[in-house]
Amino acid sequence: MRHTGLLAATLTLLTCPYLYAADTCPDYAPGQKHVYWGDLHVHSSWSLDAWGYGTKTTPEQIYAYAKGAPLQMGTGQQVQLQRPLDFIAISDHAEWFNLMYLCTEPQFLQHPYCRTLTSKNTPATGSEVFTEYVLPTITKAEPQPTPLCDEKSQDCKQSHMTQWERVQQQANDANEPCKLTTFIAWEWSATPDYSHNHRNVIFANHNVTPDAYDYMRYPTPASLWQALEAGCQRENGCDVLAIPHNTNMGDGKSFDVETESPDHRALRARYERLVEIHQEKGNSECLPAFGGTDEDCNFERFLTRNSRPTPAAEFTQEQWDQMRGSYVRQLLMRGLASYQASGEQKLNPLQLGIIGSTDNHAGTGGFVDEETWPGTVFGLGDLDRAMIRQAWNPGGLVAVWAEENTRPAVFAALSRREVYATSGPRIRLQMQASTDALDCDHTPTTKLTPMGGTVATTTATRAKLSLRVRAQADQSPLTQVEIIKGTLADGELREEVVTIWQQTEGASDLCHTWQDPNFEPDTPAFWYARVKQTPTPRWTAWRCQRAGRCDEFEGADTWIQERAWSSPIWYLP
Repeated sequence: MRHTGLLAATLTLLTCPYLYAADTCPDYAPGQKHVYWGDLHVHSSWSLDAWGYGTKTTPEQIYAYAKGAPLQMGTGQQVQLQRPLDFIAISDHAEWFNLMYLCTEPQFLQHPYCRTLTSKNTPATGSEVFTEYVLPTITKAEPQPTPLCDEKSQDCKQSHMTQWERVQQQANDANEPCKLTTFIAWEWSATPDYSHNHRNVIFANHNVTPDAYDYMRYPTPASLWQALEAGCQRENGCDVLAIPHNTNMGDGKSFDVETESPDHRALRARYERLVEIHQEKGNSECLPAFGGTDEDCNFERFLTRNSRPTPAAEFTQEQWDQMRGSYVRQLLMRGLASYQASGEQKLNPLQLGIIGSTDNHAGTGGFVDEETWPGTVFGLGDLDRAMIRQAWNPGGLVAVWAEENTRPAVFAALSRREVYATSGPRIRLQMQASTDALDCDHTPTTKLTPMGGTVATTTATRAKLSLRVRAQADQSPLTQVEIIKGTLADGELREEVVTIWQQTEGASDLCHTWQDPNFEPDTPAFWYARVKQTPTPRWTAWRCQRAGRCDEFEGADTWIQERAWSSPIWYLP
């Protein structure tokens, strides 16, 4: 028996690569970082809202697709990534782990409660599934179990845990160090009164919480962090991040740092180290002040109130200001104010790195090509349905600077915020700061602060602060580099956008430096870079032009400037 146990343990180690660490990847060199590309927000057929609109793609198929294998979508269209991803997280909604397992298992297929879910799950009729199952479960301020789980509570508990185990197994089996890093994840889908306050929960490795915490049982961000604090203990090898997304649809909620207790702010700072700035349901960088028309904040804008598309003219100033407060730039500004108010605690609870991802519900993570994207899962296979969600887009990607493509290295980059976002193109971007003057030909003797880092408050800082931005184009030339700065001076929050380079014809490889002329050593501040490329056709233009129907869809035949955003660099005296 003892020998049998040892043999089983040995076979487990040999067949489960996530349980041990390979020596190093071929491109590994100590201290030398590379850019790796990923998508941390993808849904499979195990998500109710993906299944409801006809997605049949399993996690196993998504992982194979991310590695470069072809995938047949629900419409019969075959797609394939020309450039595979380096890392991925499938973040299926934990709220419906039990329902999806029960209603798609043979013994429950004919249960009356499951019939719409199993008979109307097509792009054409998916709205019936969405209305009957999705909305009643996640849009209440005090969510309740589904009627099926009221009736069969024990079955629901068991099926939830079984699905959570399947999620872990699929991610662990697909993890291939140096080729595709797969993270165990779920989405916590709080949508009280239709406000999107969602978080993607991403684990560092195979050490995870005993349960996948959903909105039904953990209805506030604080209750989610507390559950993570209790269930994911670092001394046991567990580490985790909770990443807010679609803050453009959050109606300004769930970032109450001004009224939170110090303990809650500390938990927020521990778990919410990143924010998703761009995905298929719009861009969340910034909004202009009420009544403003600033083009600075007019990229892939999708305005909603309680999840319903709403023109800017229909907002009151109070509604607009509240909504604006949860866009990324304002969150960073509010973080400065909270830091200043924390006194001796010296804590910035909104010190957020910036990522992009897709929120793809068709099982095609990383599918961000404007020319070939068929539209959201809600309109696949039909141009008219696709154009109903014309304001949506293919989503973005997250890039990390890491020493190698493994779970430990990529998660460490995410945790230290040495990451950036793009709206789709694989623009290579690096921003660094120094208290010495910087140029593009030499590295100073003083330590550089990378994006996501905090400049040390040394005596040297009282002289100057310099930034260096390096960028390489993907398939279209780069035309502009901007620095966005936020400060808190004399109790007043101020934001500034500075163009440090611009060229109409564009460039493929550039490096520019900028010394902040208004740097104040006693003033909290942050800086992030935004790089834009030359305009290219939007997905709607490609679709309507091919069909010869652009005159039927106002605003469809348009071009956009794709872009990349670095994580901020902070100065917190």
